[in-house]
Amino acid sequence: MKTKKEKSVKIKHCRQPATVKRIFKAGVTEHRRNAILSSSLKWVNGTEITYMFIEGAESQKKVVRQAFQIWKKLGIGISFKEVSTKEDSLVRIGFDHKEDSWSWVGREILDAAKNERTMNFGIDLVKDAEGMATALHEIGHAIGFQHEHQSPFSGIEWDKEAVYKEFSGPPNKWSKKEINSNIIDKMPANQVKGTAWDPKSIMEYEFGAGLVLEPAAYRPGIFPPGIISANDIKGVKSFYPPISKKSKLQLHKSVTINAGTGGQSDFIFTAPSTKKYTFQTVGKLDTVMVISEKTKTETYYMAGDDDSGLEKNAKIALPLVKGRNYLVNVRVMYAPADQSGSLVVS
Repeated sequence: MKTKKEKSVKIKHCRQPATVKRIFKAGVTEHRRNAILSSSLKWVNGTEITYMFIEGAESQKKVVRQAFQIWKKLGIGISFKEVSTKEDSLVRIGFDHKEDSWSWVGREILDAAKNERTMNFGIDLVKDAEGMATALHEIGHAIGFQHEHQSPFSGIEWDKEAVYKEFSGPPNKWSKKEINSNIIDKMPANQVKGTAWDPKSIMEYEFGAGLVLEPAAYRPGIFPPGIISANDIKGVKSFYPPISKKSKLQLHKSVTINAGTGGQSDFIFTAPSTKKYTFQTVGKLDTVMVISEKTKTETYYMAGDDDSGLEKNAKIALPLVKGRNYLVNVRVMYAPADQSGSLVVS
């Protein structure tokens, strides 16, 4: 029987694409910058994340579909839908076993070209014991969560030479730079909400003995159970609570955005005629605005605009169809003290 240490050595871990560092213009205060960065990778709540498979056997796809369902059944405010074309997809999934498993993180996916995959599985999800855990982990990245062991609150002190030796060998075969960016480097504290490390998180790697120096309790290794933890559930619901209330948005009538930093206001607009409409925020809030078409059973992402950190307002112009309903979600990334904002459609 394999020991935990032997098992850990053979795990092919997730290797993240490099996250683009956001640069702010002079004049953006540190407080404002930190508030924006703490939510910048998360989707606007209410988004339906469409995904497609660009390749792969049905048995592999089935595991991923099940993993999406596990996240969805938590009762969160975002949803998932499988589509058949790249044009309709936000997430594009491949199964190249010559690569590692990885996913772009959250809204960074919007920067990917439509012919580019945004998630890959480098293991056989059916035969590998870590298959479902890997699928849940990569979807966790896709909805905006990063590696738990890189939390600035973990308190982990690594035996760096042991870590380099472990992960430069098979099956990962990573460079020192890749080991640093995926294991040793800590995320900036201003990009993390919360103050605790969860070693049971689905976003936590499994590590064998001899890699962690501190905390002493984890010198024998870190062995997360491979499921979405209680803290994962609490965290994902804090970012994506179920949306129960939507304010009605009417043509040429300004409505208040009743949300503070990190909050969200949600609106529904029924197009009175078929034509192009312009939706625009007003005021000094930093926001991300997303417009989706809403049917009885589905929500279709149409367009989004991010004005956070910029001296402008979010603005989207779209042709809409008479009688159809459109969901307008406004995530407030930063609200200055004693400042409010509004939304108007013309």
